[in-house]
Amino acid sequence: MIGDRMAGITFHHSPKIRRCGGLLSLGLVLLVVAGGTSGSEAAVLTKEDFKLYGYVEASYTQNFNSPKNSGANANDLRIFDGDSNSFRPNMAQLVFEKEGTNGSNAIDRAGFRLKLDVGEDVQFTGGRTGDDVDFQEMYVQYVAPVGNGIDIRIGRMNSLVGYEVIESPYNNNFSRSWLFGLGQPFTITGLRLAYAVNERLSLLVSVLNSYTGLTEDNNKSKSVEGLVSYRPTDELGLNMYGIVGKESSNTRSGSGTRVLIGGYATYQATDQLGFVVEGYYANQENGSAISSGRNARWDGIAGYAIYDFNEQWGLRFRGEIWEDAGGDQSCLGTAGSGGNSNVCAVSAPIAQTLWENTLTLQYKPAPSLITRLEFRYDKSNQNVFLDGRNNLTNNQQTLAVEAIFLF
Repeated sequence: MIGDRMAGITFHHSPKIRRCGGLLSLGLVLLVVAGGTSGSEAAVLTKEDFKLYGYVEASYTQNFNSPKNSGANANDLRIFDGDSNSFRPNMAQLVFEKEGTNGSNAIDRAGFRLKLDVGEDVQFTGGRTGDDVDFQEMYVQYVAPVGNGIDIRIGRMNSLVGYEVIESPYNNNFSRSWLFGLGQPFTITGLRLAYAVNERLSLLVSVLNSYTGLTEDNNKSKSVEGLVSYRPTDELGLNMYGIVGKESSNTRSGSGTRVLIGGYATYQATDQLGFVVEGYYANQENGSAISSGRNARWDGIAGYAIYDFNEQWGLRFRGEIWEDAGGDQSCLGTAGSGGNSNVCAVSAPIAQTLWENTLTLQYKPAPSLITRLEFRYDKSNQNVFLDGRNNLTNNQQTLAVEAIFLF
């Protein structure tokens, strides 16, 4: 249900229920940290204060176009499912954390997170390329005892922008939307402040190096992202996000102001049926090599319907339309298995509008095992896809199976 998907959105994208393994009994020797001079303010950390959890994911995708690309065969304009007619070891993720809370002493308020990713998707999740190992998140946390607690984090974190996330188990579908995969940042490196005004309203803001998630800045300016999360009722959630800063263009030399503003709403109609809608507008100043004003604009809207027949079976549908008016975001190619993430059959830059419909059947034979069968239809107003005869075409259809084990 959406309630489970949205749990914990105030501070991070994570499942509502986490299973903590007993793997922490490694003979941890921890210092006693005192919140002041009084011995009553001191506390000792034990293994119960830490959490260790993660997942392993693998998939197979069949492309009915049977594209014959130069090099590895690719599903054009896909992100984490870029391998055509191939098995893919997507990701193994391990999270080790101690979560800070608005507690009575410094030990309770201090925390950290290490999120290690291994697998083919990793080459496209971070600010570095060509490596199958990456720390997706790595930050230090302190909850300042001000009001309800100001959550302060410094390091590398998931971006606040967007409904979908890197982690497949927390998404409704196996494949990622173009809104997320082509037009939004995945991670940021910087400083983040979060404050829960009450149980309904939360405010978050980050100062970051680069829109692309780089650990270092590629210019002298910092960007800023923000999120306002408001839940007026138990069934309805409203989230407004944005990011602004001077960034480099993907297709032109130099830099300019990049702005992305949007939001998403979630609605749990019944215990079994939920809906989500997301939309945004983005523009990169001095970012397009093909538009007359040299501004690169991209925007889109996506809608989701999520229905759970019971705890094991569920059906998810996503439809979206996404526009790359400046040709600065799509068909650029990135590192990935065979270099085939966000590639297309024409040379970038190209202005285009993309549509897609995705239907996903989910089955959980066990609470810790998620399996999915997914059909997706992609179409563009340009001939950017490739068929088995090396001809350009405006559409592609794929059928994928995915298995995820949570621990």
